[in-house]
Amino acid sequence: MFTTRRGFLEVLGLATGGLVLRSTPLGNAYAQTADPKYLLLVYFSGGWDQLLSLDPRNATLAQYQRVAGRAPTSGIEPAYVQTAAETPFVDTVMTATGGSGVQARGNLTFGPAVPDTMLAHSPDLCVIRGMNMDTLTHEVGRRYLLTGKFPRGLAASGSSINTVVSAQTGANGDIPNISIGNESYNEGLLPAASAVRVASYRDMLTVMQPQAGTVLPTASENAVRAFEDSDDTCEQHGYDVSGLVTAFKDSRTMSRQLAQPAKATLFDFKFPTPAPLTDLFGAFNLNASADLNTVRGRAAVAGQAIVNGVSNVVSVELANGLDDHFDLFSQQAVSQRDGWDALGRLITYLKGKSVPGSAKNFWECTTMMVFSEFSRTPLINTREGRDHHLTSSCLLAGPGIKGNTVFGASSNTGMQVQKWNFANGALDAAAGNLIRPADVHATVLDSMGLSFSHLSNQSPRVIGAIKR
Repeated sequence: MFTTRRGFLEVLGLATGGLVLRSTPLGNAYAQTADPKYLLLVYFSGGWDQLLSLDPRNATLAQYQRVAGRAPTSGIEPAYVQTAAETPFVDTVMTATGGSGVQARGNLTFGPAVPDTMLAHSPDLCVIRGMNMDTLTHEVGRRYLLTGKFPRGLAASGSSINTVVSAQTGANGDIPNISIGNESYNEGLLPAASAVRVASYRDMLTVMQPQAGTVLPTASENAVRAFEDSDDTCEQHGYDVSGLVTAFKDSRTMSRQLAQPAKATLFDFKFPTPAPLTDLFGAFNLNASADLNTVRGRAAVAGQAIVNGVSNVVSVELANGLDDHFDLFSQQAVSQRDGWDALGRLITYLKGKSVPGSAKNFWECTTMMVFSEFSRTPLINTREGRDHHLTSSCLLAGPGIKGNTVFGASSNTGMQVQKWNFANGALDAAAGNLIRPADVHATVLDSMGLSFSHLSNQSPRVIGAIKR
């Protein structure tokens, strides 16, 4: 979070002339097509219980039941009954599903923490199950999913996928890459593609509004602009031996691009609701000031940025507090439900807004990846909680991704990873491959028509079975 605009500019290098625009081959490699490319990267922080959402099990089956206090023979314990006892909406799902807890939509199944606002979009979604995380450490798992590369110790290796997409699509928008409550990394890509990290709508106001004392006197401003617009001279070439003149000009251009007082009002969230925000607040069920600081408030910032041309790439954290090793039967389900609800509302909002100059809505041009750093153990521990588990799931969607599709599965004993044929989607214990974050990244980028060459040292495999 940036408390001042100067702090924000210094981080990007603007205050010292350090920002260079579109300066790497990767940034210029892929021109925008007729349909713009948007990326929505969604993080559920803390390690999710995938039994509650993306990888459920039928709680009525004998192999998932405790007998005489002993753990289920499958090593998998949905614990939906215990959760329903403390969480009314889970109890409602249990009743509606005959006690199974599994919500079926087309080819997909979801656990009881996924609300109708998200289930409505099932035809567009692709669930990947049985993904091998190779770590039980929060920092490593999070950065592995962000970059597609296994970290160096705890440090991220390479650029996060939001930065990669922004660089390859030309760093479009007033703030090309926004990260709302999430980490982001840039290793060797054009600085203009780096994420501006914000925590809330307040930070968006800070970033987009010129701050008091930062505006030059008119005469000075005119002189600077004249210098920026002037043709190169021999004298300027001499000054630019180290690239400082070029960097200065590019940085000033980017600074002006970021400072958009008119667009800053898009994030002036307050009550009574300003008339231009009525539709937005209604879509995300924002009814009081306290709502603005919830995950629905964050989702509203993401939606507002995308549909108003502020950013083509948005990363957002929509759930936290999932790392609960004790008495998870209420908090985990509530946190997940709130995150899925916020995401469902965001997708609905994007579907309802048309891309300028196109017959498509924003959702039809958006690729989405939803993840957590790993999952929770399939068995309840002695503290009535779940610990860290290597096998996880993720959720994808996009113009190049098949909807109503499931790829992979965790095993029915202990929810372990399994090998799959990436071409036809079949289980193949002999010749198949484990699903890794690098493979998911390669598939997402390939589905967008973008390069994943930066992952070459991870030997990524595109999952052809889920591509359109």
